[in-house]
Amino acid sequence: MSTDRWKGRVNGILYAVQFDQVLDDTVAARVAGGVVDGLYPGNRAEMLEALDQALRYPGPLNDEIETHHGEEHIRAFLHQLSAALTTFPAPPPPR
Repeated sequence: MSTDRWKGRVNGILYAVQFDQVLDDTVAARVAGGVVDGLYPGNRAEMLEALDQALRYPGPLNDEIETHHGEEHIRAFLHQLSAALTTFPAPPPPR
């Protein structure tokens, strides 16, 4: 996945959480549910890949959206989100 693709996905997440005071498990579960429900571009596997690449990226992740959350908090949250996505239940099949 190119930097533009994973960075765009991460920026979408950062945009969605910019007004959350604390990036905790509740926020991670909310965002994971949004990913599973299709509120973010791509599917669960694509988001997990984007998160993995973002967490391996040595540069700043907060350089475009510029949330009030520091780099350490963002990286910790992306780890939480990755764990939440891994365990979040799949949506029920359409009827």
